[in-house]
Amino acid sequence: MMYFSWWLVQAVYAEKELVDKVVAVVEDEAIFQSDLEQALKQFLIEQGATSLPDSARELLQEQILTSLISDKLIVAQANKLGLSVSFDEVEDRVTKTIEEKRKLMGGEEAFDRQLALEGLTLDELKKLYREQIRTRLLVDRVIATEIDRSKLRVSEEELLAHYEKSKSQLPKRPEVVHLSTVLFSFESSEDARQTAREKIEILHERILAGEDFAALAMQHSEDPSKQMGGDLGFLNLEDLRDESFKQAAAKLKPGEVSSPVLTSLGYHIIKAEAVDPESGEVRIRHILIRVKPGEVDIKAVFERANAVLDRLLAGEPFDSLAVRYSDDPATAASGGDLGWLKVQDLPGFFQDVLREMKPGDISQILRESSGFRIVKLLGREAERDYTFEEVINELRRSLEQEKLAATYDEYIRSLQDKFYVKIHDPP
Repeated sequence: MMYFSWWLVQAVYAEKELVDKVVAVVEDEAIFQSDLEQALKQFLIEQGATSLPDSARELLQEQILTSLISDKLIVAQANKLGLSVSFDEVEDRVTKTIEEKRKLMGGEEAFDRQLALEGLTLDELKKLYREQIRTRLLVDRVIATEIDRSKLRVSEEELLAHYEKSKSQLPKRPEVVHLSTVLFSFESSEDARQTAREKIEILHERILAGEDFAALAMQHSEDPSKQMGGDLGFLNLEDLRDESFKQAAAKLKPGEVSSPVLTSLGYHIIKAEAVDPESGEVRIRHILIRVKPGEVDIKAVFERANAVLDRLLAGEPFDSLAVRYSDDPATAASGGDLGWLKVQDLPGFFQDVLREMKPGDISQILRESSGFRIVKLLGREAERDYTFEEVINELRRSLEQEKLAATYDEYIRSLQDKFYVKIHDPP
């Protein structure tokens, strides 16, 4: 072990310790009481909490200190191995993390309110994340260099034994249904489309003239994301169901803004903010002006849906009519097949309708916010235990994580014998 650096640490941090307290030292790096307090504040922000009981606070501080010591040891080993991470890599992750937290908390105002409750500024939170993300990236690099991942592989026998031991504690597989649908979207009048088009074009001109996109989204967008300045976060464009939106977004480079794009919801202006270099996900903002149908439009769509329902009840094939008449681009080509869905994930009114249906039954016309829908129940499976085959991937991930955690803890203990570590009085 190395002892030569402690006297230097005492000298360097003597002045700061007058107002702060050194709780541990790893090599020539001190961990202060303020580091623990900052990490605790971050925990409370992420949990949306404002305080903890004293006993829970003490236990959490002990856990935080253990984690901070492990981090310092990893950084020391990374330095010894000559491993590093770039500034740009860290900053990209910090930006993405902040945006994800802001979105999870319900937008800018809720995020800022929680920061204020914890007495943190945005710069202080970024500093915390910056150090943590740098450390996490270094951990990944050290593990890739020092730990043989082949030893973490899980055998089929281990998986099966773990399944038999834990299957009684596993959650049940919920009730699922296999559905096909025909969707009839509201076809708005030309007047409604023109009104929405004029609004979106004025906003587009203001953006091109230099006005702030996020500010205009907060003022004028008719989408829930307006609370966050139209921010949809980082998205995999392939996961987007609307082809028009997907194609327009795919053409944009960071900082670019699309022309008005018409989707089933209305007119959008899309802005690409950034691209994650690792995942390829794109951070998107948008402004939506909805095309609102009038009573005449709604009546016409209902009549069209009713005509198709009559043909279905007369015996015409559901899949062929879905191909011809469904306005859902994601399922029309497959005959309206939605696949197997968890009943608990469906809207309440949908569950009520399905409760009275048997496989092969066709529903009456269902009213939704965007149109009318007819549903056919193709199959139903009641709640049951998961089979081994259904959970094998989750079991493998879980056991591999357990092995990695045990190997990592053992590795940290080996670093404690290699580097100087001193823990002062408990925090």
